[in-house]
Amino acid sequence: MVTTTLFERFLVTAAREYADEDVAFVGFHWPMLAARIARRTHAPNLVAVYESGVVEDAATPTLSTSPSDLRAAVGSPYWGTCFDALCGWLARGRVTRTVLGAPIVDRRGNVNTTVVGDYDAPRVRLPGSGGGTELAALGRGLTLLSTSTSARGFPRRIVDYITSPGYLREPGERRAHGYPDGTGPKVLITPLGRFAVNDADGITADALHTGVTWAQARECFTWFPAEPPASLRVLPDPSEQELAAAHAVLDEARASHYLLPGEGRAA
Repeated sequence: MVTTTLFERFLVTAAREYADEDVAFVGFHWPMLAARIARRTHAPNLVAVYESGVVEDAATPTLSTSPSDLRAAVGSPYWGTCFDALCGWLARGRVTRTVLGAPIVDRRGNVNTTVVGDYDAPRVRLPGSGGGTELAALGRGLTLLSTSTSARGFPRRIVDYITSPGYLREPGERRAHGYPDGTGPKVLITPLGRFAVNDADGITADALHTGVTWAQARECFTWFPAEPPASLRVLPDPSEQELAAAHAVLDEARASHYLLPGEGRAA
């Protein structure tokens, strides 16, 4: 059996969410790595839309550091504006899947990338939305990616600031506010596994990575019940092809100065 880390399994599981026929709105950081792994394995025809206005129909020669990195446009068939991406592609429903990084996400699927604590006097001020608000508000097939394995990343209460709206505070509230039908987070992926998200139940357990226990999941998601659901699955381990693709993309990430878990600052 090939040894893999939880982070490698996280990336492979995230990559599996992309389908070969998808037109995917790809958010910053981990969604970009997962899309590149998907293209090297089961989804070579994946079309990626970035908030900068770039539309890719094939992997670029060099991994870009963000959607606004000009290297994302190398060889791309279309390069418009942020307005084109968010309105012409996302809002018009031309995107079949949306993938967004979610460092702090509450049990209702709301994402905070703005402040920890009071907005006017925060304990920590975070980078902000970027295009995350629009992706969460309008994106179809929304998948959230988080590398957190701590309860701090998944508060039971509503986040201090809703940057990217999930299902807000109560069932039915998202629809009452006029968000388009079919939007809202559907899946959350972390190093622990794959979790379902819906308006009625919020975040619930779908499948765990090999070796992850229910106790570990409950330490992270403190609202989970004492006993696992009967439907809980174990995710398939990465194949040799998937693991080779993940290793290749991680090497590219290091060369592009990505900060990877457990590795500190890239040289």
